[in-house]
Amino acid sequence: MLNFNVVFMPHPPVIIPEIGDGKESSCKDTILGMDRLGQLVGKLKPQTIIFVTPHGNSFNNGTCILNKQNINGDFSAYGSPQVVFKKQTNVKLANDIFNMFEKSDFVSILLDEELAKNYCVDITLDNGVMVPMYFIDKYHSNYDIVHITPGFTSLKENYCLGQKIQEVIKERNESVLIVCSGDLSHALKNEGPYDFHPSGPAFDLMVKKAIIDKNPLSLITLDKKFLEEAGQCGIRSFLMGFGFLDAIAYDSKIFSYEGPFGVGYLTGYLSSNDGLKELSLLPDLLNLSMNIYREKIYNEDDYIKLARLSIENYVNSERKLDLETVRNEFSKDFIKETQSKKAGVFVSIYKHDELRGCIGTISPVQDDIAEEIIYNSISACNDDPRFDSVESNELLELDIKVDILMEPEMIYSKEELDIIKYGVIVEKGSRRGLLLPNLEGIDTVEEQVQIAMNKAGIINELGMKLYRFRVNRHERLYH
Repeated sequence: MLNFNVVFMPHPPVIIPEIGDGKESSCKDTILGMDRLGQLVGKLKPQTIIFVTPHGNSFNNGTCILNKQNINGDFSAYGSPQVVFKKQTNVKLANDIFNMFEKSDFVSILLDEELAKNYCVDITLDNGVMVPMYFIDKYHSNYDIVHITPGFTSLKENYCLGQKIQEVIKERNESVLIVCSGDLSHALKNEGPYDFHPSGPAFDLMVKKAIIDKNPLSLITLDKKFLEEAGQCGIRSFLMGFGFLDAIAYDSKIFSYEGPFGVGYLTGYLSSNDGLKELSLLPDLLNLSMNIYREKIYNEDDYIKLARLSIENYVNSERKLDLETVRNEFSKDFIKETQSKKAGVFVSIYKHDELRGCIGTISPVQDDIAEEIIYNSISACNDDPRFDSVESNELLELDIKVDILMEPEMIYSKEELDIIKYGVIVEKGSRRGLLLPNLEGIDTVEEQVQIAMNKAGIINELGMKLYRFRVNRHERLYH
């Protein structure tokens, strides 16, 4: 009978005596917890340990699995190059996990040396792996590894990825343990890496409660703002560990928790319980996604509804939406307004608050605004060269903005711009670039103009014309 085991381990280099130089004495509980986990792994003696670390090569839209036979690392970055680790990858298992993710429509990358060169990154062991490894290797060092780094994908996705790893292990029937590496909040004290924020201790309490209660659902539903305030780095690693035990009865234990330097360090484990089964959390996650989706579309106006229907129809059928077939879903005023006027339109698609596609027209190219929305919605989900095409399993998670552009007016100075009120168009010869107003991350007029110039391929401002424009922006209302 297979046993499924997950250990939660923080990764502060300061707890390594060769690095801490005495400061590790402030983390006695953490060191004791790490040592107990090392002993636990030593008793289990897994053939392979899957390390899930937030500090490997991370990608916005998917999970990274290292695909190199021999991977080394050391603590040179922390002044201790003599502390060296050399491990072999279970390449077959790494490939099987990658194939399972791909089969399940989860974006992932199998990072080999050639791809690493293309991305200008190295394949090495990071401190998120080496700190736990330091304590494990005292008691068990003869194991292969699989190195996984979560991307900035949804919390739900990372839970599901853990469940997919479980499927792979069941098929292979081999002894595997998962190390979920992660520190908790970095905002526990003003003297820490970040200033104190109440969300810091609140987050850490929620993680501890989820482990004790064996209920990760409360973590999966945390919003981006709360996580940013908490300043954590372990949530996705931990959720992958919880997912690894989906539908399996397990025991849980916290060995230690402390935050001496303003960062929360937790040690603990989950261990399957004699092959007993529990209800899977996956149906609850689907219901949760559906409820969020229903609330989302309830708060969207007709402009967003038309864009969403156009995207969903194209992704599911590869056909353009025929407005006449859904006319009854829209108000008469909307139909009259959008079929009697022309305008440039931009459709922006977001997934988990990150841009997923944006295409638009400065001037109208279709017969009316409705058709402009339909065509640009299709282009945004399928033709933005910066992104892969949107897939059907993403549809519930998308947020959509529609900007109807007003007539641009020429201006003669950047002083006539306002990043909140006006978008900008730059023009030089046949080159034109546009940036919409009121975008997150754009803080100055100089930034706004420079990004528009970059889009147009304009190198300098000499002879460049400037235009400003307003938009009617349609985005979901939040209550």
